[in-house]
Amino acid sequence: MNKLFKAMFCVTFFSVATRAMGFLLKIYLSRSMSSELLGSYQVAMSIFGVFMTLVSSGIPVVLSRNTAYYHGQNNKKAIGSIVSSGLILTGIICTIVTLIVLFCPSLMSLIFTSSASSEMILILLPALLFSSIYEVLRGALWGEKQFFSISFTEFLEQVTRIIIIVLLFETTFLDMSLTNKTALSLSLACIISSIHVAIIYFKRGGKLNNPKYEFKNLLKTSTPITAVRTASSIVSSVIAVIIPIRLMTYGYSSSEALSEFGIIMGMTFPLIMIPSTLISSLAVTIIPSISEQSNNIDSGELKDTTVLKNKINFSLKTTVVFSSMLLPLFLAIGVPICKFLFNNETAGKYLTFSAILMIPMGISQITSSILNAIGLELKSLKNYAISSSLLILCIFFLPKYFGTYALIIGYLLMSLTSSTMNILMLKKRKLVSFDFVKVLLKMLSISIFSALIGISLYKLLSQFQTISMFISAGITMLSMALLVYIFNVADFKMIIFKNKIFAKAKA
Repeated sequence: MNKLFKAMFCVTFFSVATRAMGFLLKIYLSRSMSSELLGSYQVAMSIFGVFMTLVSSGIPVVLSRNTAYYHGQNNKKAIGSIVSSGLILTGIICTIVTLIVLFCPSLMSLIFTSSASSEMILILLPALLFSSIYEVLRGALWGEKQFFSISFTEFLEQVTRIIIIVLLFETTFLDMSLTNKTALSLSLACIISSIHVAIIYFKRGGKLNNPKYEFKNLLKTSTPITAVRTASSIVSSVIAVIIPIRLMTYGYSSSEALSEFGIIMGMTFPLIMIPSTLISSLAVTIIPSISEQSNNIDSGELKDTTVLKNKINFSLKTTVVFSSMLLPLFLAIGVPICKFLFNNETAGKYLTFSAILMIPMGISQITSSILNAIGLELKSLKNYAISSSLLILCIFFLPKYFGTYALIIGYLLMSLTSSTMNILMLKKRKLVSFDFVKVLLKMLSISIFSALIGISLYKLLSQFQTISMFISAGITMLSMALLVYIFNVADFKMIIFKNKIFAKAKA
């Protein structure tokens, strides 16, 4: 069995388990807090996401890429140097962000309309500090292909957070609001996971060396990636602020606006993001090997791009399949699924409408990772800037006509634009064929057929309520899986039974 497949299986297993635990946590929160409180929580987390992106986004990505390169050369001194550089850079950024939060309370008040969100940010500051340490050491382990260590640590963090949050919610040990208890659980979980990953890094012989040899290069190459991801986080934060305001402009009360935002971001989008778990697993396992092939594709250092092209095309085809697997399920019974999970039919209506979004979001996710892996960070930044502007325009102008659905429409236009531009950049460098389009068309056809089966079956058995949902879900997914296997859409038999995934030399 191929090493890549083993690694991907390991990462996928833990990623699915971690995401499943996280999803259970979201269900618990949605049932424990009102939709208005959930909205305040989502707003605070969107701003915290900006801080986290500034501290630990581009640096770990570049660090993992360079670590993979140095690991191939057995240059441990350079690895220690770049890890030290990463810790210093994230430490500086974290200090600046913390000082701004602590000494500029008026700025926080300007950003947040709810005092609950402001309090959460203060409680989340320890999570920011320890996550910056965690992300740097995680990047080094990723570059050295220590996939089990990374995946287990992330799983441990999620389990720890769930245990802490249940204890805090179900006891009166601390006299805090539910939103503050949620923030505290994240800070405590981040502390534990950062300690765990540090033990793994140093136990494996990792060291910290003089950072001067790598500091400048790390700063230069990580800045574009940080800019892209910070822009993404800022866009999320802008959405969290603008959507409620625009909804209030067209007749919603403050409570209703926060409630609608909480439903779509706290209930619907966690389901839409399920495929990203598998795509992240694919990226974690394949990106280091892509980085080993070429640290910068435009430098001309790589003459034969056959292996690199095969890996990229494999990634695209697999991403299309992962992104499509839940499409018929959400199209057929999105409303009963959300009613069962969250006791909220509105979330189900959003889910059915936004199900198609999973495919362009998945393609955009994997192609952005590939562009970063081959040294095209600035190109990726440009693509993101153009596509995200469409999202901002949609959430500003479309709520008048579509209400909260404007957010889904904006994300769809953004993902389609980003994925198209990314693919064209790879095509220009002769790194991608359009074979994945055939896979996409097959998956869409199979999804529509399976969804029709699910819809018909659910209507036929609707009198049995919950039982009909489970039966319809099972038959829908079974028909999807059988058709994918029968038509060998992603050539999965080759992945499982052959020793070489990229054996084919032709493009």
